Amino acid sequence: MSERDAQLASEALAGSGEACEALYAAHAARVAGYFLRSGFSRADADDLLQDTFARAFGSLHAFDASRGTFFAWLAAIARNVARRRWQRRDRQVAAGLDAELADEMLVEGGNPSAGAAQAEELAALRACLAALPDELARLVRLRYVEALTTRAIAAAEGTPEATVRLRLGEARDRLRRCLAGKGVLE
Repeated sequence: MSERDAQLASEALAGSGEACEALYAAHAARVAGYFLRSGFSRADADDLLQDTFARAFGSLHAFDASRGTFFAWLAAIARNVARRRWQRRDRQVAAGLDAELADEMLVEGGNPSAGAAQAEELAALRACLAALPDELARLVRLRYVEALTTRAIAAAEGTPEATVRLRLGEARDRLRRCLAGKGVLE
């Protein structure tokens, strides 16, 4: 595949749209998978995928097949794109997120325009969150209130990222069962 990729990269550099499409088709799924496994939402992963390929196609002149495969070169670009997004997100979270304000959405009366049904749903959610073990509640807060990626949570908690994902899955399952028991979910 690497020889074929090198040939396609050369053709793409010469202006072949078909070669660009072939490179994208060959590698887009793996790059998108990387972004998803890194904790980005589907929409963010799609944006990052496009950014990665735009950067790659814009700098094809820098690809040197003698130094490695096209995919290895593309993967380095994807890692840099992800790193930039994490850094920007961390700055935005630090500068623009008021966690207490976000928490007020879970406090009774926190949203004066909420109807009675929404108030009941929020009360049920608040009760279900309170029923979670402290460790799971902390992970839910970090992920869904503070909007941290699973990678950032893993780093903050000193826990492997896979463990964070498993625990978040457990928390979601517990919340789903609790909310179903309260009649909020079917």
